[in-house]
Amino acid sequence: MATTQQQQQQQHSSKSRNSLENTNTPAPPTTQPLTSPTLYVTYLDRSVKARIDREVPLEEIIRQLCQSAQLAVSEPPALFALRSKEDGATLVTNDNLAQFLERGKGFILTSSPTIEAAELVDKLTSQQPSILKLATYSLRSLVKEDAFLQEFIARGGLAALQEVIRTATGNTLAYALVSMENLVTEDRGWQGLEMDFVNRIVDIIANEPLINISRPAISILRKLTLYSPIPSSHSTHTHPPPHTQEEVINTLGFPLIYSTISSSPSFLKTIVNHLSSGDTSMSSLSLSLLNTLFHSAITILKEDRFGEELEMRDCWRVVANLMESQRSGGGDLSGILQFQGLLVESLSISFHKHVQEHDWTLLDQVWIASALSSADIADGYHWRLLGFRTENPESEFQETGTLGLKALANFATGRVGEFGSIIQSQLQRPLHRRCPLAHASNAILLLLSEHFSIPTPQPPTLPQPFLFHFYDLHNLVTKFFVRVWGESGAEWKGIQGGAEEDFERVKGVTESMIRATLGGRWGEKAWFEVKHDFATADYKTVRDRQMREMEIEDDLLSKAPVRNLRGRLYRESYEFVRAQRIQCLHEGAWFKTLSPPPSVSTSNTMGRKTAIGAPTTGGKQWRFFRLAANRRTLHYLEAGERKAVRPGLEDLPEKIDVNTITDIIGGGGGSSSLHSRPYSTASSSTHGPTTIPTPASPLAFTIVTTSTTSPPIELLAPDGTTYSEWVDGLSLLRPDGNIQTKETADLVQTLTEFGVKVKLLDLSGEKVDIPLEMPVPLIPSAKNGFYYSEMI
Repeated sequence: MATTQQQQQQQHSSKSRNSLENTNTPAPPTTQPLTSPTLYVTYLDRSVKARIDREVPLEEIIRQLCQSAQLAVSEPPALFALRSKEDGATLVTNDNLAQFLERGKGFILTSSPTIEAAELVDKLTSQQPSILKLATYSLRSLVKEDAFLQEFIARGGLAALQEVIRTATGNTLAYALVSMENLVTEDRGWQGLEMDFVNRIVDIIANEPLINISRPAISILRKLTLYSPIPSSHSTHTHPPPHTQEEVINTLGFPLIYSTISSSPSFLKTIVNHLSSGDTSMSSLSLSLLNTLFHSAITILKEDRFGEELEMRDCWRVVANLMESQRSGGGDLSGILQFQGLLVESLSISFHKHVQEHDWTLLDQVWIASALSSADIADGYHWRLLGFRTENPESEFQETGTLGLKALANFATGRVGEFGSIIQSQLQRPLHRRCPLAHASNAILLLLSEHFSIPTPQPPTLPQPFLFHFYDLHNLVTKFFVRVWGESGAEWKGIQGGAEEDFERVKGVTESMIRATLGGRWGEKAWFEVKHDFATADYKTVRDRQMREMEIEDDLLSKAPVRNLRGRLYRESYEFVRAQRIQCLHEGAWFKTLSPPPSVSTSNTMGRKTAIGAPTTGGKQWRFFRLAANRRTLHYLEAGERKAVRPGLEDLPEKIDVNTITDIIGGGGGSSSLHSRPYSTASSSTHGPTTIPTPASPLAFTIVTTSTTSPPIELLAPDGTTYSEWVDGLSLLRPDGNIQTKETADLVQTLTEFGVKVKLLDLSGEKVDIPLEMPVPLIPSAKNGFYYSEMI
């Protein structure tokens, strides 16, 4: 309870129950609760030092403060609230009171949210710019408080705020937009939104150059786009579905917004300009808005029109550049990948949409671009002069839909005169040598659509920067097709209803070129390099590469069941080779010991140093190693020359604990990289004379152990096979070991490939009919140059 000194003396017996104590008269230490900090509470220009009990409700604390003589409050306590003195803005509630008491920064006694809301609504309707500016500035933080917001909405604050946004300019408009942004972020503030408010937001975005104004406007529009989605077919609401256009606009957010932005010619241009601005946050926010609009256009309107509008404003290319800058700078690609996925979905809508009568204007554009006159039309050939198979061109887009027609129109209307020049050059050739340009355009679009998964869109996982140049890419590949058609001497019989062998051949070459040029890793090839490759590649080079691809690739091998089979057989081959390498360790092998550094040793009856890796007396430079059957110890014998070693471990007195081996460091050797000098030994070894590599040979390897008193064991294998067997055997003996040599890795791969081919023989063999009898051919006559011998 908040009291003065006189009140404290009168109520000394009840101090333990007070929530506030005036500390001007110190109380006995035994009566001061440890959990009640002392701090200042300020009201206007007056303050009081008080001790606040955490257990007392906030309403009671405010009541006692209002009764304090030092603060001299004349209004009822219900009109007041506490705010943090730390920032002067945060409202104190029962939930956060304990946190502020811990900080001990003090409080400000101020108007309650009810009073503040009423005063602020009145100020928002003021005609004085200074009052209005201050009100909108304060409103930015106040709308985040639930208590204030409830009173603000109840007193018509939303309508007043919307009116400020409609009429204000400068900082006042910026503050008002931030307040509205905070409201819609909390899914509040939707009441009373009308068409003119949406028009105002779109107008601000399209025409306002100041970022502090356009930024919150973009955020508001994005939330408006997400507001009121299409009611689900499983909804339990009993409201009747909308029937009139007005009802639809009031129910759905996006159709309203889309009609507004469509009437603003500079809106999309401004958003696209923000994408390439130096402000990273503004670029990200603009891309987020575009993704929201794009997604709504696809899911709600089921149209590809928005994607085409973005392409006309060069948005695809801008996003591609943004992707490249994010790649080089290591930025976040989530928004760009979302745009990429939406672009594929938009293209997929065009791909599956049939050509309608209103699309025939595109055919008119193609015909006009061909620059053909009535003199060129003869024998009923009209559209077939452009490379169509029939005189009914709209029927030839059954597989490619309106996307195929748009791609052809884009190719025809691209560079002025280029399409007409190509058509005229084809007309100079005999009929069967002409390239069917329109038919080729559709075939190329199918290839590109398959490459980018347009018929069946999937969520993107990897960037595809060339997708953003889709129409330009189609134009490049089409011109490549026309050039290869002429270089290969292909003939066209489809116009007469004949076979299309040459067309399919050139199409196959084009597909190979697409895979080779577009199939690399992201960032491996720039767009200008793609254009250069398609412009300069010749038929012979691409055809040779295609033949090599056909030799080493089989369509069956790319199917999922075969890939799974390959993975299983690889694991089996790996375990088989691992067991074989470890078996080599059990059999044992001789190695030459490289000169190790001196080590501490203990003497034995033979006068030999027993430390691992240390040289022995008598110039013993050979060691025979063998792995024990239990795989726990590696036994060895030192000798001056190689000799026969009996099976077992009786002849191998020294040993190494396998658990102490920490690493096998190989020299990367193999028989193909052997640099050696002849070395002959007159020993009784069963191996006889051998070639001993120099110490620099890649056949050297080192066994590293955990021993602190013994140096690593440096050994030299007699040949590449032994090196591979022991380096990988010792490595795979450890739980975390892996294959180190190319020979072992190639062996695993070879066994896997043989296994796959054998299994595939089993599959294909089921379809082969084996005859019961086979006719035996006669023996060729010697007159034909054949010679044979009688079989006994």
